[in-house]
Amino acid sequence: MLAGLTSRARARTLRLALASKARVGSLRGAPASLTLAWRGAGWEKWAYAAILAVALGTRLWDLGGRSLHYDEILHAWYAWRFAEGLGYSHTPVTHGPFLFHAAAATFALVGSSDVTARLLPALFGTALVGLPYFLRKELGRYGALAAAVLLTVSPSMLYFSRFIRNDIFMAVWALSLLIVMWRYMERPRTALLIAWVVLWALAFTTKESAYLLAGSFGLFLLGAAAPPIWRWVRGRARLSDMTPAGDLLIVLGTLSLPLLVPAAGLLQRFVGITLVNPDGNDPRIASGEIVRAAAETGAPAGGGLYIAAFLVAVAVVISVSVGMWWDRRRWPLLAAIFVGIWLTLFTSVFSNWQGFFTGFWGSLGYWIAQQGVERAGQPWYYYFIGLSVYEFLPVAAGVVGGAYLLVRGRAFDRLLVGWAALTLTVFSLAGERMPWLLVGVTLPLILVAGRVAGLLVESAVRSRYAPAGFVGGAGLGVLGPFAAVRAIRADDLTSDVGFWLAVAGSGVVLAAALVVALRLRPAPALAAAARFLGVLQQPHVLPTLAGAALGLLAVLLAMTLFVGWRATYDYAGFERPTELLVYSQTGQETSYAAECINGIAEASGKGRDLRLFSGESDNFAWQWRWYLRDYANVEYRFLHETPFTEPPDADVVLISQSVEAANREQLSGFTRVGEMHHLWWFPNAAYADLTPLGVLDAALTKESWRTVTDYFFSRQLNRDMYQSTGVVYVANDLAGFAGGCTALRAAGGL
Repeated sequence: MLAGLTSRARARTLRLALASKARVGSLRGAPASLTLAWRGAGWEKWAYAAILAVALGTRLWDLGGRSLHYDEILHAWYAWRFAEGLGYSHTPVTHGPFLFHAAAATFALVGSSDVTARLLPALFGTALVGLPYFLRKELGRYGALAAAVLLTVSPSMLYFSRFIRNDIFMAVWALSLLIVMWRYMERPRTALLIAWVVLWALAFTTKESAYLLAGSFGLFLLGAAAPPIWRWVRGRARLSDMTPAGDLLIVLGTLSLPLLVPAAGLLQRFVGITLVNPDGNDPRIASGEIVRAAAETGAPAGGGLYIAAFLVAVAVVISVSVGMWWDRRRWPLLAAIFVGIWLTLFTSVFSNWQGFFTGFWGSLGYWIAQQGVERAGQPWYYYFIGLSVYEFLPVAAGVVGGAYLLVRGRAFDRLLVGWAALTLTVFSLAGERMPWLLVGVTLPLILVAGRVAGLLVESAVRSRYAPAGFVGGAGLGVLGPFAAVRAIRADDLTSDVGFWLAVAGSGVVLAAALVVALRLRPAPALAAAARFLGVLQQPHVLPTLAGAALGLLAVLLAMTLFVGWRATYDYAGFERPTELLVYSQTGQETSYAAECINGIAEASGKGRDLRLFSGESDNFAWQWRWYLRDYANVEYRFLHETPFTEPPDADVVLISQSVEAANREQLSGFTRVGEMHHLWWFPNAAYADLTPLGVLDAALTKESWRTVTDYFFSRQLNRDMYQSTGVVYVANDLAGFAGGCTALRAAGGL
């Protein structure tokens, strides 16, 4: 074949052939694992190492600085009891058992404290940042790095990585499942199927949002595997001959189908049986629309018990049959792994067999029963507000770039966009909307934004004019909003020098960027500007525009850093929280009061034998279950129902201010050492009545824009946070040891 070529051409052809063969050989010799070759990554490995170091530092820094959130205390308290040998029984109210087992193991290994309660979430939050590395091929090298950066700085990811709830665990499972799914579709291996099963077992034992995740990924797999499935349905193919997408779908479907049976409760109104017992707080009960049975919330009742058992049996038979038709060698192994993990956790390592029933039916049943309650009463657009306040960067990149990816992207790109859109839609329609669910909404948006940012970088590096575009985009990103804010704040623009300087600066930046982008030839460029499409077709224009877009994203990144830092580390926000990420936040004075009590115990010599009383009115006592866990003599009582009839037998008395007046006479032998705001709620009424027309009208008034900018830049609310206040009393003979309570006094405003 080389005979007809010159010697120089033959040599060049031979070099190309050898190089091609070497590349093919390197691909064939790639290790059979999830990792792309770390060797040869060059600067990338150092970039990921630096990002992970920053992520770890931001997750661990002052981890115990904020008092445990109201819901955090619930998780930490029951996990601590489990670690102390007092047992744990799964209940759907507190979601899956994984968190409690993991936190209990942490307490057993390193002790219990606010820091160790949040340690595992912080480590998971750090691991989440590193996972885009395994999607470098799909996101692109720059895109994967951008996604890692966005996961590091995302305010909701950062905040809830320092928060003992299930959501950051679910984010790790979700992204890991995406990686395993795509790697298996690329190169099927049994090891990946095992990873697929393990991750789903962990997801289902972590939180009920796993069902929504299974639906999202299941829809994609169904679409990818539709042709072979249709051939099998028509009897023209065997189930064992499925494509990789079909394998994943069959494994997921057969293992999760029995767990999905409680969803039949959505139809119970039409058949007159109770498969999912409504929650007692469901307003439809009072109206007579539905009836609550004498059974646990979410459980079947009456004749529904027999129907539920029948449906479960049918689902199990279908799952086993389909699984064995698919692969009678591998399916039993995969099923055993899934059931083993699921059963171990839900039965608390086989010490609570009731957990089998609360997990098998109660998890999804309870979640379905909660939809009519709409706990927290958040409006359907709640996540749109949360995203605009905290995640404006991935929203901006994801919405604009997502439309491009749908049209011009690859299958993986469309999967990301579909996942993001479906998650936001389903979470918005679900009855319960909470700030921590922003983690699940934000994750796919960040992946889309990372992909878009990577494409912009790949385009920008093709032109030497891209830096000019970057400077121009960043300049406009700073000057434009600055001018807008000055216009909103100023009563008279004619005398606002800052506004006119910003406008003039924007004009200069635009002109300079235009001149540079059009290769310093303004005269021909102006003529070509009339032919806009012709200008865009010039090889240097789109890279320059990509640079400008990156400049705008850089400004949004700086704003994100500011917003995330303020929400996560600002002590003024701890003591007087105004963040939308707060739902029911324990007051920071709780930690001050705990330090005060510890100081009295140590100074008085009573130590852990110090006698303590906590009233339970106004949710006051729940925080003390955790903060007084090491004290032997603690009494709890509702003083609204049974006020003091004689002085309490205690050294320190902690009560809600609402019952203080009724019990003051019996506290004459105690010294009031401080007040404490023990619970804060974000005022939902601040945004509860928004309507599309109302928003449009408000957008035309300067006062409304001032309210928005006041909250965004300085967290000033137009109404007070909801709050409950408590007081601390110390027995007169120990009041001299209360010198360490000065922080409580200052915080309480005494």
